[in-house]
Amino acid sequence: MTQARVERRLAAILAADVVGYSRLMGADEAGTLARLQALRAEAVDPAIAEHNGRMVKLMGDGALVEFGSVVDAVACAVAVQNAVAEAGGELPADQRIVFRIGVNLGDVIVEGDDIYGDGVNVASRLQEIAEPGGVCISGSVFEQIKGKLDAAFDDMGAQDVKNIAEPVRAYRWAGCLTAPPVAASLALPNKPSIAVLPFDNMSDDPAQEFFADGIAEDIIAALSRFHWFFVISRNSSFTYKGKAVDVKQAARELGVQYVLEGSVRKAGERVRITAQLIDAVGDHHVWAERYDRVLEDIFAVQDEITQSIVGKVAPEFLDAEMQRARRKEVPRLDAWELVTRAHWHVTQFSKEDNVEARSLLLKAVELDPETSFGLADLSFTYLRDWVYGLSDDQEHAMAKAIGIAERAVAINPRDAYAHALLGAAALYSGRHDDAVPHLEQAITLNPNAPHAYSILGRTQIYLGESERGLETVNRAIRLSPRDPMITLWFGIQSVAAFMDERYDDALDWAKSAIRAQPQRNTAYLDLAAACARLGKAEEAAEAVATFERLTVNPSLDQAARIHPFTRAVDRERYLGALRKAGLAE
Repeated sequence: MTQARVERRLAAILAADVVGYSRLMGADEAGTLARLQALRAEAVDPAIAEHNGRMVKLMGDGALVEFGSVVDAVACAVAVQNAVAEAGGELPADQRIVFRIGVNLGDVIVEGDDIYGDGVNVASRLQEIAEPGGVCISGSVFEQIKGKLDAAFDDMGAQDVKNIAEPVRAYRWAGCLTAPPVAASLALPNKPSIAVLPFDNMSDDPAQEFFADGIAEDIIAALSRFHWFFVISRNSSFTYKGKAVDVKQAARELGVQYVLEGSVRKAGERVRITAQLIDAVGDHHVWAERYDRVLEDIFAVQDEITQSIVGKVAPEFLDAEMQRARRKEVPRLDAWELVTRAHWHVTQFSKEDNVEARSLLLKAVELDPETSFGLADLSFTYLRDWVYGLSDDQEHAMAKAIGIAERAVAINPRDAYAHALLGAAALYSGRHDDAVPHLEQAITLNPNAPHAYSILGRTQIYLGESERGLETVNRAIRLSPRDPMITLWFGIQSVAAFMDERYDDALDWAKSAIRAQPQRNTAYLDLAAACARLGKAEEAAEAVATFERLTVNPSLDQAARIHPFTRAVDRERYLGALRKAGLAE
């Protein structure tokens, strides 16, 4: 017998779903149906038609739409969300219809007018992890739309989704991000403020992306040494990577006056770097330059760019301070590239990224044993092993974290990042008072170091100084308002609120942390603790279940490692809430 041939095709699939549909129907069935039908007629169907989509099927509170073009699919998703938001703007919050949308590019099986298969399943799973009012797309979609749409997407990393064997790389529409509970407009600092955007890789080889990134990162590091500059963190600046950037909009979003952008073209042993400094508030170019050099001069070029910026932006710039901040020793170029590549993995939250970062950093340290930044990141990978229970030998992991961070500080006592990581290691080894001097020293060396502020704020909160700690953490958020690590900072806000018995605020901050990074396990601990104290037993149990799914060895013991409170009353209140939520000893 011959088997019938299955018809397949490549398609862009949009999956949409109404948030809280059952609740809306329970409260007002007739009104909900009427509003949903009106939205479909006035917003959804016209957007699908305009972008050449085909409605495959409606599923009560959801829809599946097929497109021949990935760009059309994503443009339609964004248009629908904008139209739905505008239509619901006048309604009370509990009556608004809000969609989640997922978009995937994949192979589908065709059966009559219907389609199914993994391509459809992934779109549906992306819809489930999208923000209310937001759009979540797969990595294959993101690669196709880069530079083709006026919509910014943030990298969510690899996501484990239900019934899909391999993790799915996901990106979310930045326009949909829910502001944190205390979000406010970003006023300009009272000193020169600047953001250095990722430099464009103009080389033929895509592998040179990390070389271009390294140039921008090093300029950020050099500028950050000047105490009278306000410099946005690399982690926030780099959220604009791969996007068509409106410089004035980026400046508004980051709260700065100046923006530096540029490009790098590397060919053989030569490199061409272009850079331009823009006054986004005054709306004019301040300075532009092009550098053609051999690779061995690359770090001298970075110093020249830094000096030019300082000279143009800060009239009070002191030559002596510039000389102190200049690089004294030129690092190995190949080691430098490995470190910049590893740092991206360090900003992710998966066990696999931690392993990959360590592999790259060990190679970098072998090539250049004096790389204090690389050693600091290497220390961080071992610290994560200890905190999150990723190592079979926990005590060895902590000893490595401390020893490597101490080595980084000994090699370069002026490296603020190394001091910050040594402070973190001291904190999580239970030496809170030893952590504070290293973190304060990191801030003295680099007053633009958001992670030093965040770890110091965390330490202060664990010491019982919640008000002071929150001020310090908010400084980190201001320095890097779009940081991939911001989920950690929202999490510590939740812990501080919990300690102050502001459980509703603790719940809001925990949810903000989860929205920022749904795969970070510790946020679900904070959510469970807050829900337990508020009497939300079902939600608390669900949060514990998610924590257990995302964690290697989930237990109250690990929760105590994650949040090393010094005061017994804080520790018992928090662990008691988790015990009530169902977390095992």
